[in-house]
Parts: sequence; C-alpha cells; structure tokens
Amino acid sequence: MTAAIPIQLISGRKATRLTHKIIIIALLAFGFGSIIPMFWGAHAHAQVVDPCLQGLPTPTPQQPAVHRVLQLINCSNQVVLGAANAAGKAGVVPLKSVFPREKTWVMQPYPPSTPNGNILTIDVPPKWESTIGPGSTGPRIWARTGCRYDIASDRAQCETGGCGGKYDCSAAKLGASVGTTVAEWTFYEQVTAGNITYFKDSPDISAVDGVNLNMDIQPVGGHSVDPFDALGGHDIQWLAQNYPLTKHGQDMRSDARCLEKFRLQRSDLTSGIYAFVIVGNDGKPLGGDGTVACFSNCARYAFPDVPAADCDSSDHNTRCYRWKSFCLNEYPVGSVFGVKCTQDSDCKQGTSCWNNPGSKLDHTCQGRAFIKNATCPSNICTFPYGYIDPTNGQQFFSTQPPFGHCSDIVGDNPKGCIGDDVVHHVMHKAYTWPNDPQVYGGDAQLYRIIFAPGGTTVPITPAGAIPVCSDLPTIYGYSTQYGGPGSNSKPCDVPVNIDKATFAVAHPSPTGASPWACNLSPGGAGNEGVICRWATP
Repeated sequence: MTAAIPIQLISGRKATRLTHKIIIIALLAFGFGSIIPMFWGAHAHAQVVDPCLQGLPTPTPQQPAVHRVLQLINCSNQVVLGAANAAGKAGVVPLKSVFPREKTWVMQPYPPSTPNGNILTIDVPPKWESTIGPGSTGPRIWARTGCRYDIASDRAQCETGGCGGKYDCSAAKLGASVGTTVAEWTFYEQVTAGNITYFKDSPDISAVDGVNLNMDIQPVGGHSVDPFDALGGHDIQWLAQNYPLTKHGQDMRSDARCLEKFRLQRSDLTSGIYAFVIVGNDGKPLGGDGTVACFSNCARYAFPDVPAADCDSSDHNTRCYRWKSFCLNEYPVGSVFGVKCTQDSDCKQGTSCWNNPGSKLDHTCQGRAFIKNATCPSNICTFPYGYIDPTNGQQFFSTQPPFGHCSDIVGDNPKGCIGDDVVHHVMHKAYTWPNDPQVYGGDAQLYRIIFAPGGTTVPITPAGAIPVCSDLPTIYGYSTQYGGPGSNSKPCDVPVNIDKATFAVAHPSPTGASPWACNLSPGGAGNEGVICRWATP
C-alpha cells in the first residue's frame, strides 16, 4: 500500500508570497504594485488571431458574492485534465476547494466533439480573494497531460501535472508535480490611491517548475489601462496591455527549444520514484518515447526529488550548488541574501550586488536570472535591469538585478543551463526563475486561462482509462502476482479475493521478483508504478 504525499511545487511565487525570512527583489519589483501604483509606460497590445479562441462564451458570476470567473480552455489536440489547488488567506482552515460548473475536470481536445467541450468554468469563491501575506495559499490552475483516470474512484495517473494519484486535485488539497506550467493568482485585492479605489487581480504564469504546455491568460472586460492612469501614469504590467503573455502556436517541449538535458522524457517516468509510464515487453515506453515537459534551470535540479535544504553547496559542480543558485533556496538570514555589498564578488551562490538607487535593497546581494547569450532583448526578457519606459524614456533599475550568465553557475558546461532567455523566447512574459518580475494587474470579471494557445505539433500522450491489470504487457507478470478467484498461493490472491482490492500498483515483474502493491489504499499515490484495476468496471 502506498500513501499520497503532497507534491511540493517550486512555484514562481514561493519566495515572493510565502517566504518572510528573506528580503528579495519581488517586494520592490512588483509587490509594491498592490499598494502604490507604478507609473510606467505600457506596451502596445498585440492582436491575437487564434481559431481556438473564436466565438467563446463569456460566463458571468452566478452568485452575488462571486466577483471573478475563470474560463479554462484546452487548445491542444488531446484530452487533458484541468486542475486547481485549494486556497485561502492565512489562518483559513480548511483551505477552499473549487469544482467547475461543468461538473468535470475533463477537457476535450480542440476542436471539441461537443460544443464547448474543451472549456471549463470556475467561479472564484470569496475565500480565494486577497490571499496575500505570510501563511496565505494563493490559487493555482494547471493542466495535466497523458492521464489515465477513473472519475468514480477519484483516481488519475498523469505524465505531467499529477497530484498524488487524485482526479480532483482541489478536493485533495494537493499541488502539481515538477515540470508543470502553473497560473498563479491573487484575486480581488482592494487598492486605493487618491480618490481612486478598485479591486485588483494579480495573475502570473509560472514556468519555474518547467513547462508541460504553453499557457496564456486573457482578460475579458475590465479596464484596458490601469485605473491610476487618471493620476498621470501607466502600470507597465497591466495585463490588458501585455496580452498575449506567450507566443501562440509555439511549444517549449520542441527539440528546437528545449535542450536535451532539460527534456523530461516518457522514458524518465518508467523507473524509480516515478515509474507510471507503461512499458512494453521490450522495456521501452508503450506508444513510444517523447518529451512531456521541458525543465527550467530550477526544476532540472529539483527533479526527481528536491535536495535537502542543508545540502553541501561548496562545490560549484554539484547539483546542490546549482539548485540553490537557480531556485534561490532559503538560507539563514543574512548569510546570502540581503548582505551588503559593493560588487558581485562580494556575494555568494551566484547572487548579484544590486545597484538599486533609492531602495532599501540598494547594494545588497539578491537572486537573479541567468541567460545563455551575452544579452537578452527587452521584448524577450521583459522588464530587465535598466528598463526604459517607451512612453517617456524614463529608466528603471528596480525591476530586477542585472542578468547573470549560465557560465557563472555551470562554468564551461553549456549543457548544464538552459538559460532564462531561451525559455523566454516562447514564454516571454512568464516566470522562468523564482523572482522574475512577471506578475500582471487587471480588474476583469472574466479571465481565460488558455492551454496550448495556437495549438501544438509536439505530441501529447493520449488520455484514457485506468487499465485492467490483466491487460498490461506480459513484462508486468500478472500471472506471477494473481492466481485467480479460487487461488490463495499468489501474493495478491488474498488482497483481491478476500479484501476485495480494487486497484493495484504494478511493476515490471515477469518472474515475480518485483512484487506489486496489491491493494492501493484510497489515499495512495501509486507514482512508483502503474495503477491498474483488478476487474473491468
């Protein structure tokens, strides 16, 4: 029997929203945007022509207490499962779960076989509003690919986005696995300046855990520009003027974008901690190998499990050093972050001595992005250090520290760093490192979270039902584990015949040397093998 273990996301907002021990750049780069407006010039709003987004319904709140509605849209050519966590303000117990209006998490491929079958609708509950400050758990939305699932038993085993073997992640209060693109939110936060008050939403797209599907967030309604424009300025991060946040029709999983070492392959999910991809009798993934996700720098060194927080990072060539550098792992206060400095050489773990005039963080060591190329254009790596407002020519040094380079962390090994600039070529306004200044503002009543906008030609493993154990390839050795209704000599006979087990976790075992978990408990994750059911439903 296996127990479900909540999967810890690296999360684009881990440092900025959940950590109060370290002073980090996001507090200045965008955290103040929820209190004092940033009077920055706005980007031009690009027009997007995407057949998947044409003629969509525009749902509105169904209850007076509901202020925001989310519309999840699957533009890929395969069935995917939508997912959300459970969220709430600090001290809220239990956290609030959600369930789509459609009474399902299944999203049909585009074009759908039934009208709007690729769309899910979520009414944002009041308990999801204003989830700010230490101890709060903000809402997160994502998609799961390559799933085998059974709704009635609340089971799902997915190649990406999995949440401890559960079909309904929100009800289970679990998060996504590493390698998953996540939309993160703060909803309906009251903001006042002068005689202007409005309720601000702050979404972002996090690729810090990696990318399983490209994602975009589109506001529908609300102000086209920041309401504080009336006071004489522009918020450069106003969502309506920044949409689209990613390049539609592109996919980070493609060979042209994702470096080989950073590809999460189906074959990587056939042994060890994650062994749920079914293998054929040749020991290779059934249906072929392929890239299911592209890791970021941070995620690459957090997979398959996160290093210990106290791991030895003294050797620059270790996984520990790279994980701490790319993920901005917490350290004792004052040991790495926030240390006073005059130059980069005064700082540890690849951090930057941030020349940030007028800020409390001026000339302190802070985390930063690492790029592969010598420079990164501001239309690719948006809001860089020294950003120049195209509206008024004003220059800013508070968005983020200057970029580091991959070679600062991995030396002369180019395969050890994908480069934040490489990920930004596809997802130019998404988080790629924990303090990337990519949180946007809006006040729309409806937001569309779009999975695989523009579609993708990179294969996605088809979804399907949880297999019957006897139907697995012979390499799994079904007959070595179960002898049938009248037998009591095989390992799984009693659990199935007497205990009435419904599900098992199967391991390749043609000789019975690798025993199955014969009776998967209701709370079991089953990630270490293939979940199968003993009888046809």
